[in-house]
Amino acid sequence: MNASALRLLKGVGIDTRAFYQRLSAASLDAAAAEQNLAALRERLRAILPDISDQYSAALDPVEYERYWERKMRGLHAFQIACAQAAIERVGGRNLVLADIGDSSGNHALYLKALMPDRIARVISVNLDPVAVEKVKAKGGDAILARAEELDLTGIRPDLFLSFEMVEHLTDPLRFLHKLAGQGSARHLLMTVPWRRQSRFGGAELRQPLERLPERLSAEALHIYEFNPADWLLLARLAGFTPVFTRLYRQYPVRHPLVLTRPLWSRLDFEGFFAAFLVRDLSLAQRYAAW
Repeated sequence: MNASALRLLKGVGIDTRAFYQRLSAASLDAAAAEQNLAALRERLRAILPDISDQYSAALDPVEYERYWERKMRGLHAFQIACAQAAIERVGGRNLVLADIGDSSGNHALYLKALMPDRIARVISVNLDPVAVEKVKAKGGDAILARAEELDLTGIRPDLFLSFEMVEHLTDPLRFLHKLAGQGSARHLLMTVPWRRQSRFGGAELRQPLERLPERLSAEALHIYEFNPADWLLLARLAGFTPVFTRLYRQYPVRHPLVLTRPLWSRLDFEGFFAAFLVRDLSLAQRYAAW
């Protein structure tokens, strides 16, 4: 939507933020249906009716109902569908999962409800004490630690998970190399925001200093926003190779609301990229500067 259209909306008394959010919510509904995620989204809603605690920062209740709930549900459905496929590939029962960067324990509750005989334990890892307490309050297992400094000898999972976390790290390459070289699990499922062009830093770094808070949390700041090819290249050097990759769009492509694509690209992300990876140290072992 161009500046003239925005001025027209404001001129007739329309709340442009609310308008954008309602339009985005409709786009998310159409996208979920088109990508066969609508039914899973409803199952997740039944398992956990309230996910307003997903982030450390509080969400406005009106905006949560109008927009955020749909946005998070669609992404969660994509992540859980990928996790279920990954668990099937790993095989076995009574698996232990490590969800590195988990801020709420919600994904653990989803997976335990959907695959009760396959999952014995989910260990959440976060550097934020508030996030750790949220997980524990829901009966989950949680460890207070920086992802890069996690003691991998203390936990021995069968599968590592990382949902929208590695883009927040200052050194994702060394983090992934540590998992590949020292972790008990051969597999890692990670999801990241989808960008067509790689760039350093997220939208926050492009703000004037006076518009930023005095203290920036890890959750609030993206350090790296790579495109899928560059994430896979980084993972290859770290010691992983892809088993499968998937892409989730926050807009439909066979629906009139495909017109919202530029809106998502400008104000948020077009979608999210998932990579299910398996350990392959053949290139990492040739790199001499670890």
